[in-house]
Amino acid sequence: MSAPEHDDIQVEAQPIPRVWGGIFYACVLMGASYLFLAVVWPEWANAERAFERAEAAEVERQFAEIGRLEPDHATLLGFLNDPEKAKWLGVGEGLFNVHCATCHGRGGAGLSGPNLTDDRYLIIKKLTDIPELLVRGSIAAGMPSWAGRLTKNEMVLVSAYVASLRGQNLEGKEVQGAEIASWAEGGS
Repeated sequence: MSAPEHDDIQVEAQPIPRVWGGIFYACVLMGASYLFLAVVWPEWANAERAFERAEAAEVERQFAEIGRLEPDHATLLGFLNDPEKAKWLGVGEGLFNVHCATCHGRGGAGLSGPNLTDDRYLIIKKLTDIPELLVRGSIAAGMPSWAGRLTKNEMVLVSAYVASLRGQNLEGKEVQGAEIASWAEGGS
């Protein structure tokens, strides 16, 4: 029997190699297994939810010592005045250097964002305004919202670190804004 011709190309009538057939059937079996697990056990197939659970567990582990923080005046002032809590300012500094130094510079002396080391502020009037600004951002000031990118505890620690920079008067970006009362006087 002669081989069929298609467009002047002779095609040999030979079966595909067994290895190719085995790979095909293995892929079909794996796909069916995955589909079955995705329908029966949806949590298994949802990597995003698994990541969220793992992230929440890691945050709980990291912050077990200080618990869940609230961005209130007493909590923020506690990080500034209590030596036991002050060690957490290093965590706030690390978060600041990763997320905020692009605009505010390492140490907070200001680049495109304002200098955070003096006593003058553009938007901030009291201590609790710092975490509020992190949550909502400010389009007018070019400050992005960090809600959804930082946990509540991380925002409190960054806020406490930013508050601790006040009064250092590092050389950097020019002074901007109005002078405000000290954190202790500012109230909540």
